Amino acid sequence: MIEQESAPRAIDLAGVTFGHDGGAALFEDAALAVAAGEVVLIGAPAGAGASTLARLLAGHVLSAGRVCIRGRDLSRLRASSRTALRRRLGVVAQDLALVDDRSALANVALALEVDGVPRARRLVRAAEALAAVDVPAATAVAALPMAARQRVAWARAFVRNPDIMIADQPTSHQDADGAERFAALTAELAAAGAACVVLAREPHLIAAAARRDWRVLTIHRRQIIDLAALVPDEIDAAAHVVAEISRPATDPGDSNVVPFPVARTASGGHRR
Repeated sequence: MIEQESAPRAIDLAGVTFGHDGGAALFEDAALAVAAGEVVLIGAPAGAGASTLARLLAGHVLSAGRVCIRGRDLSRLRASSRTALRRRLGVVAQDLALVDDRSALANVALALEVDGVPRARRLVRAAEALAAVDVPAATAVAALPMAARQRVAWARAFVRNPDIMIADQPTSHQDADGAERFAALTAELAAAGAACVVLAREPHLIAAAARRDWRVLTIHRRQIIDLAALVPDEIDAAAHVVAEISRPATDPGDSNVVPFPVARTASGGHRR
């Protein structure tokens, strides 16, 4: 099991087995432990089950094995108790799950309305959260570019000051500056004591994780494992992944690159 012994576990998965009805298992006896104040980035390839893991952590689906959030086994909770527990979670969904015809401010404030925060206070907090991600509060979500919509989803997750943050591909529409901003906000949240799980394939965010020495894991053969287990010990695993993702596709040494066709001239020479 992957864990940190020195700090209490905010997230604790053990023996987790899960597969969609009629499909192959995505997880088989998988384990994960994340301490309060820790950020874990899971750099899973597409189709490996990252979004399913996010749903398991948020209590939207149940599995065989144990999924404990803040010491509570989700499988043993009533649906109403799981809903109450989710109010201490900040979630950035891959599909964003925003209300497009409402303003950015209304979308962020909605998370606080569910928590029972008085209207005046939730509007102030929502405006502050949007200012932190540089999104105009009064603009309807539908009128925003995708990068800004994604930042609205960040603001909605962070505005709660959650105990646990789960982010599924949170920088898929961001440039390098946007990825760095998300990483900085996540680091601040962790410094305040939150456990953060970030599921990502975007190279800028993986690079930001490496610079901060976040624990980097992956999903491999239905297990959640340390990325270092897939490469030799002497190689920095996170840097290795970033280098491979960032390597130009036109590298002359890449055997998968097909050279430009060469034609012969009448004299037997070559021309392009």
